[in-house]
Amino acid sequence: MQQVRFIECVAERDVDLLILEELHVSASFRSWLLAEVFGPDVGAGQFLGAWHSVSHVTLGESDLVIVFKDGQAITTALLIENKIDAPPEPEQAARYRLRGKVGINEGKWKAFRTCIIAPQKYLAGTANASEYDARLSYESIRGWFGQSAPADHRSAYKARMLDEAIEQNRRGYSPTPHPGVTQFWLDYWHLVNAEFPQLRMKKPGQVPAGSDWPEFRNPELGPSRVIVHKLASGVVDLQIASAGDNAEEIAVRNQDVLQGAFEVVRAGKSAAVRATVPKVDRFGDLPSQLEAVRAGLSAASRLLTVSARVNAG
Repeated sequence: MQQVRFIECVAERDVDLLILEELHVSASFRSWLLAEVFGPDVGAGQFLGAWHSVSHVTLGESDLVIVFKDGQAITTALLIENKIDAPPEPEQAARYRLRGKVGINEGKWKAFRTCIIAPQKYLAGTANASEYDARLSYESIRGWFGQSAPADHRSAYKARMLDEAIEQNRRGYSPTPHPGVTQFWLDYWHLVNAEFPQLRMKKPGQVPAGSDWPEFRNPELGPSRVIVHKLASGVVDLQIASAGDNAEEIAVRNQDVLQGAFEVVRAGKSAAVRATVPKVDRFGDLPSQLEAVRAGLSAASRLLTVSARVNAG
């Protein structure tokens, strides 16, 4: 009998929960995964827990977080980003690292690593993947389940689920538009054109649910700068590419320009001249958030003006 697909579309959440279950019920799977990421010397320690969709108020969400004690009794975290075929969000790997450091500062763990799991084709073809401490392919995870299949029907099912996800990646990414978010972006674009045309926003098409960062690429900014309104985070950034290591120096050098109205922070590999603005919910309607959106666009307009005076060295 010909094998047919048993699921129309594998979502990243499906794979998240598949792995989360195995982490909680299989000591051998935990040992294998941690050895793949930390190396064979990680040692047999104590599993303290694994969680899905762990969010930070300003730094975003980790798909999976595993906390354990290694062979030296050091409480350690593994923060995992899971991708099937969706493109990486801007500075996503950097935010994983920042969340790991916050966990240390809050006493949740003493050490951490970041990891991306995805089909091998994705890992090989996406530059962002190299910014994580470790990379683990769906194929290798599928291989672990395949050791027990078909004798173990549960493992065989999970192996097939991963096969479907790998095949989905091979067919290519096709984002699913979100009607509400698409309407919000269209209303946002109309507002920019009516009241802030100098920002020169490109008209959006069909927008998926995860799209939360409208960008402005006015030619006056030059090729290495972009203004980004990070809606849910409540900030607007003038991002300066490849200047992250110089953020503190840029802040000192431009005190007369910043005048206390902006701060300079590291944003991944970039430096960002940042304005704090009200948060905006892309899943809500724009008219009910009009003043918050206007405040963000006003900050973006000020950053466009300030950009010519910011000396990044």
